[in-house]
Amino acid sequence: MRILFSKIIVEKIYQDLKKERKKLKIKPGLAVIMIGKNKTLQIFLNLKQRSARKLNFYFKKFLLPVKVKEEKVISLINNLNQDKKIHGIIVQFPLPRKFNPSKIIKTILPEKDIDGFHPKTKFIPPVHQAILKLLSSYKIKIKNKKVVILANSLIFAKPLQKIFKKRGAKVKIILKRYSSQLKKADILIIAIGRPKFLKKEMIKKGAVIIDVGYSRIKKKAFGDVDFESCAEKASALSPVPGGIGPLTVAYLMKNVFESAKMLSKIK
Repeated sequence: MRILFSKIIVEKIYQDLKKERKKLKIKPGLAVIMIGKNKTLQIFLNLKQRSARKLNFYFKKFLLPVKVKEEKVISLINNLNQDKKIHGIIVQFPLPRKFNPSKIIKTILPEKDIDGFHPKTKFIPPVHQAILKLLSSYKIKIKNKKVVILANSLIFAKPLQKIFKKRGAKVKIILKRYSSQLKKADILIIAIGRPKFLKKEMIKKGAVIIDVGYSRIKKKAFGDVDFESCAEKASALSPVPGGIGPLTVAYLMKNVFESAKMLSKIK
């Protein structure tokens, strides 16, 4: 079985970004908004901040209380839309239940929607880019393969389904639960936030598994896949940590850089 590490790919993306940023002499800017306290989201925010500083990007974070009104969040986004130092805006999801995620996403300018969720976005979501890059880097074919996406969100799953269909795959989305369809998957992508959920008896022998999940238990990171169990049956498996997560952050930074070029009218 192959373990699909992303470290070398990530380092190459950062090297290329550093070289191009130095050459073009622009300073990309990233703003991240987080509402309420969430340890997992805080970890993701810290990773983005660390990566931005590593690349010498401008970085601004806004930690808002859970009681904040939606109108205030929208007002903040509108201000960031007008801020010329900021080229990418992220609102950390999931949001507290009282918020309308679609309304929040649509407030962000499509040119600054580096997460790729706006209906008129200029960007492919970084996590989707990361999945495709990991597969292509290890020469895992997509065409004519049965792909199953097990996710807790159609915002994540629907665009990914379209991407795989364009590449000739047969794609099925399953939301949150176990399904016999999992055993038919040549490529299985899981993103449900349930640590060690996927066991070997749920998968097809020789399946490729991409683990997008991330949870922390007693300061230790876990994905949605029971790695030791599935390693006995899968042909390839992305680890947590060291797989999709760092690559997603790298592509996020790439999107910020591309937005900076676009807004600065640099080709």
